[in-house]
Amino acid sequence: MDYSKRSLQSLYKEVGVSYIGATTQSAKMNYSYNNGWETYCIYLAPSTMSGYQVCPNDKWCKQFCLNGSGRNKGDILVRGFEHSKINQSRIKKTKLFFENRELFMELVVREIIRAKNHAEKNRMNFAVRINGTSDLNIESFIYKGKNLLQMFPNIQFYDYTKCNGYLTIPKRYDNYDVTLSFNGFNWTKCKEYLDNGGKVAVVFMGELPKFYRGYKVINANDYDMRFLDHKGTIMGLHYHKTANDYNGVNNNQYSKFIVMQDDINLQY
Repeated sequence: MDYSKRSLQSLYKEVGVSYIGATTQSAKMNYSYNNGWETYCIYLAPSTMSGYQVCPNDKWCKQFCLNGSGRNKGDILVRGFEHSKINQSRIKKTKLFFENRELFMELVVREIIRAKNHAEKNRMNFAVRINGTSDLNIESFIYKGKNLLQMFPNIQFYDYTKCNGYLTIPKRYDNYDVTLSFNGFNWTKCKEYLDNGGKVAVVFMGELPKFYRGYKVINANDYDMRFLDHKGTIMGLHYHKTANDYNGVNNNQYSKFIVMQDDINLQY
């Protein structure tokens, strides 16, 4: 079906959402904005929340997912997980991705163009993060035979991932940067990636160390443009409590995905 002749508003109405992605959906994105970058980001329903798996390696992090933070944390605690309006919207978007990829991509492509024009009008730099709360292969975001990296070669794309297979994508596309996420059990791969010039994101409980396992740690909480960071360094992220920390799901039990303050590999 040809959706190109229909207005965005009519397409949004058909899907039942106000947008697929946007540039001001989190405090971190707003911090990036204050640093001269406008970032378009998509937040889908993580893990298998929608009935579709969008985070293949979610075993150690799904109950601590940032999907339950920010505005959605309050919504979940007040309305309940299933009735959170934000969750319901993200589920609709995720189902659209799997069930009508053509329409999903029509919306995404038009939104990216609109967001880029807005950034240029305001003399801002522009970037795109496809996986805000998902871990999908960016090469699967295809529009009229081309993936997004091919469609927009002059736009900087970036992501975090726990999927080793995605780490080679930047070798094929100069406009894609990917940061590997430490999950508590993949340090061997993280070390290999760091030693080859990659960047690794690590979530810490409490104060950020200066070094972790001998590698320099930088504060990655104040902005999201990981493609600007030094190669071979660890992106230190603070753990922020999610709805699961207040509704009894986590019960103060944290997986090795989060580095605790008594870890012997911390150097302050």
